[in-house]
Amino acid sequence: MPLDSDENGADSKLFVEFYEQERMPDRGKVYVRIMVPGDKLNIIDTPMRDYHKERFPRQWLHYSMKANEGVSAIGVPLLEWAKEAPDDIAVNQLEELTILKFQTVEQVATATDAQLQRVGMGAVALQQRARAFLQNRNKTATKSEMDELKAELAKAQAMITELAAKRGRPRTITTEE
Repeated sequence: MPLDSDENGADSKLFVEFYEQERMPDRGKVYVRIMVPGDKLNIIDTPMRDYHKERFPRQWLHYSMKANEGVSAIGVPLLEWAKEAPDDIAVNQLEELTILKFQTVEQVATATDAQLQRVGMGAVALQQRARAFLQNRNKTATKSEMDELKAELAKAQAMITELAAKRGRPRTITTEE
């Protein structure tokens, strides 16, 4: 939680680092190191608590993204795109996107102009190819789903006609009976 007395943004001038403890007995536990740059005698090094995440959200985001680097985002991974459509993306473009922390085709397709500038020349064309790839993939998925549903419907209709032929028409009950 930000301090009430932090009117001039003093917390923004601190060096804050979240890290995993390497030494026993706290190995693997997340710690936070807080210090004023240039003051090597006044260092706070303590186990991380929830209010540290609230007080230093930018540094926490950096740590959590670095810690979860192996975890992929939701969507089609870039490597899968390169395998399915090798003409759409070159190896050097794939490496560049990986360096810039793009993980999925959806991230490339929805990238902002500022993000595309960092990618470099040919980024707009790459974005258009990503969008086309996703549209084709969605059309294929939709078509296969429709074919499956049609097959299930035909099977259900065949079962209904078979049951109707076996049982015949149900007897109607009149009010006189």
